[in-house]
Amino acid sequence: MSNRPLQLASAITLLAATLSGGLQAAESKPSFVESGSFQVCSDPTYPPMEFFEQAGAKEPSGFDTDLVRALAKHWGVQPRFIVTEFTGLLPGLDAKRCDVVISGTLVTPERTQKLNAVAYLSTATVVFGSGKGDLTLNTLDDLSGKVVAVQSGTQYVGIMEKLNERLKAAGKTPATLQTYPKGSDVAQQVLVGRASAGLSQDTELAYRELQSPGQFKTLYSFPEKDIFGAYMRPNPQDQAAVQAAVNALKADGTLQTIAEKWKLDPVNLNTAAQ
Repeated sequence: MSNRPLQLASAITLLAATLSGGLQAAESKPSFVESGSFQVCSDPTYPPMEFFEQAGAKEPSGFDTDLVRALAKHWGVQPRFIVTEFTGLLPGLDAKRCDVVISGTLVTPERTQKLNAVAYLSTATVVFGSGKGDLTLNTLDDLSGKVVAVQSGTQYVGIMEKLNERLKAAGKTPATLQTYPKGSDVAQQVLVGRASAGLSQDTELAYRELQSPGQFKTLYSFPEKDIFGAYMRPNPQDQAAVQAAVNALKADGTLQTIAEKWKLDPVNLNTAAQ
């Protein structure tokens, strides 16, 4: 007697179980949205990632905020933005003032030692100057003796500190480092000439060029790719649920639409580390 009917029945059972498991995985939500609210810490001073488009606006706009809304819709919950200065974003997450940080925050080994991160967009660090300035950089060492502005609490501080150590070791004058609480402050210092250069990401500089052509210029672009990530408190299930949601939004074209809306190259969605 043939065993094919039994084999077929077993195959159907296995397929049903697989589909059921896949459906459950697709429908899984992170534990922090069980209350029906998705609370995100954000520093809306960093266009086009997050910023207030108009004075008096109640909620921020930008790539990250659209991502937050898309995630909330995917999970069937309401998004809530908790405005926080950049240096307070991750401490606020650790103190449970929010569920996630999605705010132009780069994934770094130091941060992922304590927190989970899900990558969603790649970017590159740039040194920029005023469009009217005559400063040119062949290498970063050409910042010797110059005033450089950076946002406090970012990786740019460490980049400049390492550069100054190298300049000192070579017998050169270190750069004068100025730190400011907001990325918009950094841009303003460069614009008015109080700083010769500033550090930011290519995403922000591209947006500023879109808004005011010729206002700034890229002086140096770092060859390494940086990664923007969504940070959450350590929980493997929550991290997996957020990763699955980001993957779903990539697959259905939602993130590409958001990237194109904010004039970001959609190819950067595909180069983010998984």
